[in-house]
Amino acid sequence: MSWLLLSAAILALFIWLQPMPGNFVHYLFWKYTSSAKPMTGYISHAGASIYYEVYGQGKPVLLLHGGLSNKLSWFSQLPWLVSAGRQVILIDTRGHGESSHGHIPLSYPVFADDVRLVMDKIGIASTDIIGWSDGGIIALLMGLETPQRVDKIVAISANFNPSGVLEDNGAADERFHAFADLFLSDRIRGWWSGAGAGHPDLAAELTALWQSEPQLEHEHLRAITAPTLVITGENDVIDLPHSGTLAQMLAKGKIEVVLGAGHASTMTHADQINKLIADFLQIRRPE
Repeated sequence: MSWLLLSAAILALFIWLQPMPGNFVHYLFWKYTSSAKPMTGYISHAGASIYYEVYGQGKPVLLLHGGLSNKLSWFSQLPWLVSAGRQVILIDTRGHGESSHGHIPLSYPVFADDVRLVMDKIGIASTDIIGWSDGGIIALLMGLETPQRVDKIVAISANFNPSGVLEDNGAADERFHAFADLFLSDRIRGWWSGAGAGHPDLAAELTALWQSEPQLEHEHLRAITAPTLVITGENDVIDLPHSGTLAQMLAKGKIEVVLGAGHASTMTHADQINKLIADFLQIRRPE
């Protein structure tokens, strides 16, 4: 009887958490059975080794994950983007995943420098960028500092200064937090960020960073000329008016609000996110 109850509970949780489990199973099947094997490598910068993976052929698109996660957070987007005929570049942000921390403090300008050096190593002159959370901030900074290297930007749940982050996001990402509370022990959280036993130190450093950066003024945003799609969740930790201001201030910005979504919309609301990305980048929608 206990096994039946446990099985029923797991099945109910699997259904409630959709589409995350289904998408992750699809990603694992794709990764280990398809012929799309990545080219992998590292670049060295400021004492750190920055890890990257390159999948597929075609016009490049760079995926930049959020803080305290890793490249695996794109499991709902990677297989589809490759099948749609794009060359997809994944990077583990400094201090995350398979990238080491280095000997300098973490900052968005340093993250952006790391990304540009990866592009140089691969031989990519310019690229579309899809960035989630911290990754979206990095994308905006690259659009400001090196516009010739950025074609289009999709900035998902990104803020342009610390005032845009809500202290209490209420019931945002209810399903994701339920999953995290049930399964993400401190050890698993350390695996997810890639920091292992050093996860608390990484979390503390990033929390301090989030309180002081980024510091993009309205004139900075107006100087970003790349067409930019700002995506935010209805219940995001990024204040909705802040996201609206971001889209309004950008030279070529537009905004889409995903109803019911929180900060982890790339995972919890992947179908909606992928359709928005496909339409903006003018590529085939996922089937």
